[in-house]
Parts: sequence; structure tokens; C-alpha cells
Amino acid sequence: MCRTISFRVSSGMDSAVRVLTTLRRKQFDVKGFSMLPLDANNSQFKVTLEDENKQSFERAMLQMKKIIDVYDVYEQ
Repeated sequence: MCRTISFRVSSGMDSAVRVLTTLRRKQFDVKGFSMLPLDANNSQFKVTLEDENKQSFERAMLQMKKIIDVYDVYEQ
């Protein structure tokens, strides 16, 4: 089952690379992602993960909350 994490980033592509690198390093199975600009400094970022069990998705959300420039993390 795929689930989507949605959040805002404040450094554009730099934050996107940081998020995807963290997810890869932590061995999450990323199925897709998208990024839409909100204004000059902020973007809406969505990452779709393959969720094998409930705990792995919750762990991914906690990892996103730890990253600098990432805020408003929630499941879509």
C-alpha cells in the first residue's frame, strides 16, 4: 500500500535533495515525489512511499520533521 507524506520546504531544490537523500539512506521505498512552488522561498513537497507496515510510515514522518527547512508535515 502506498501512502503520501506532504510538507513544506523553505530552501527549494536543496531541501528536496536533502529529503530524498535522507529517505534513501534510511532505506525507505520512495515510489514518487512532486514539488510545487508556493512563493519565492517556499514549496509544497509530496513524497509517496511504499508502506509495508504502519510503523515504517510513522518513522518516515518523524525523519521528515527532523530535517532543517521542513515543516507542516502531515499524511495526505
